[in-house]
Amino acid sequence: MIDRLERVAVGSAGLELGLSRDIAEQGAPKAAVIIDRSELAQLTEAYGVLRDVLPDPDYTNARTYVQDVLVRRAATIAEREKFDAAEIRALFANGTPVMRVMVLGLMGGDPSLADAASLAEGIARPATRTEQYEALRLAERLWERFSEHERAMLRAATQGVRIAKNSRRATMAEKILAKPTSS
Repeated sequence: MIDRLERVAVGSAGLELGLSRDIAEQGAPKAAVIIDRSELAQLTEAYGVLRDVLPDPDYTNARTYVQDVLVRRAATIAEREKFDAAEIRALFANGTPVMRVMVLGLMGGDPSLADAASLAEGIARPATRTEQYEALRLAERLWERFSEHERAMLRAATQGVRIAKNSRRATMAEKILAKPTSS
């Protein structure tokens, strides 16, 4: 928790968070401005602290609730703000586990930000189960907009992972595997 608190500073503009700086440093300066202005950075940092400080299974419901709020808030912001797709994809590729979940929320709010390669990465090599679930959910929801090649890539990513049976992720994976790859 101390590491997280060191990333927070009080400046002339008020509370400043290291996440916005991290986003800008990863090549997404426009996204950093929008995320900071929308207070999404604060929610993302809060989720990161909760995830780090309360890893015990007893707090799963609390973590799930906050991450769901984060994903919904990110989607809402992406519906009304214009993000650069290249910046968002770079953030997903280089981001922390918490940032990757936030980015998937942005992709959910503005499907033009989503790409099959990022979703396949989130499915096949997720940093967290939440990331995998959100990537599976988006792949299933956006299936029709992907090319046959992209669908095959998403299907292969889904087939190649081990997912606990009777989980939300397993249900989403089954839906993807039942979809046709050709139009």
